[in-house]
Amino acid sequence: MHVEAFDHRCPPQDDPGVTAVDASLATLWEALEAAAWSPRALRRWLPGIVAHASALAPESRVGWLVRLREASRHVWAAPVEVGETLLRAANAWCDWPLLLATAERLEAAGELPAWASPLMVDAELRTGDAQAALARCRTRALLHPQERWASDTHDALQQWLGFIAAVAPPIIGESLRLEPLGHHHARDFAWQYYDPVIAERCCLPAFVDHAHWHRWLDRCWGYGDQYTYAVLHPEWGFIGSVSLILREDVGFFYYWIGRDFQGHGLGPAAARLLLDHGCRHRGMRTCYAKVFEDNAPSRRALEKLGFDALDFCPVPPNAHEVLYRLGAPQCREDSVEEMRTLFERMGSDTRIAVPVSIQDGRSACGRGR
Repeated sequence: MHVEAFDHRCPPQDDPGVTAVDASLATLWEALEAAAWSPRALRRWLPGIVAHASALAPESRVGWLVRLREASRHVWAAPVEVGETLLRAANAWCDWPLLLATAERLEAAGELPAWASPLMVDAELRTGDAQAALARCRTRALLHPQERWASDTHDALQQWLGFIAAVAPPIIGESLRLEPLGHHHARDFAWQYYDPVIAERCCLPAFVDHAHWHRWLDRCWGYGDQYTYAVLHPEWGFIGSVSLILREDVGFFYYWIGRDFQGHGLGPAAARLLLDHGCRHRGMRTCYAKVFEDNAPSRRALEKLGFDALDFCPVPPNAHEVLYRLGAPQCREDSVEEMRTLFERMGSDTRIAVPVSIQDGRSACGRGR
């Protein structure tokens, strides 16, 4: 994972003429590095981090979070405003585990500011613990009935819990949790989706703004047969997404993982959770996927998941894609027909080339997958 966010060749000295608000994120990083991220340095420079939070490049986010998490262990020894500012930084950069850990320390010391309660509710929801968020809202509404946000959020959470119970319950694994992708995941999604390769490889939109993303999500759930999940890591929160389209007993799936978390087996682990759920609880008999021919990592991942490459392909302009299938062996003709029907119902522009007959003219049944 990327840890070092900036060049350390010439760390600046702690110049009293430079204020936190005036300093850039690069200058703030170097100043904190030079001061070993001490509580005193955090007190001085954290306000600048919050002031410039929107300027953070997504590819530098994990490096900052690693340092802030390390520094947060010493927040108990710093003035309370350091903890409060750390809460704001964690919220700005969607580090919900850091936000909750910091808030719990302040709460245990009786120093949690009132404005932090909504942030804790938001963090619990985004880490997949909607029940804890609901309980916190209920308690807050009883103790502070004048705070309208608590009762309004409580009602919204009940609606969300009702939706996922009826449509797409969470899928819980040993190391990952799949939570139905909701509108509250918009900022988390954006932090991980910054790499344009993700949209290209998954044939997903290049979202122009949050409104575009929200419309796309509404369409996904509106189809009635598409189950799109956020992949939640216990230490990092949202790290990617998996999706399964299921037409009767035939599925089609894709997944993506943010660039900072690729190469650790998290994508295949999330995919396996979703595929197992589809087979055991939704009656999925077979599942298809497609990848670009030159996408070797995804091809290897599919093969590890038990998918087999098919011996036919789409027609141009999609001829550079490779089709895969998971399921018991069946006739090649059956696979062709299943994929044709599936793509037509999905509204996809992908069309299957008619396979040439086997040389001796016999049926392909039992010989292709």
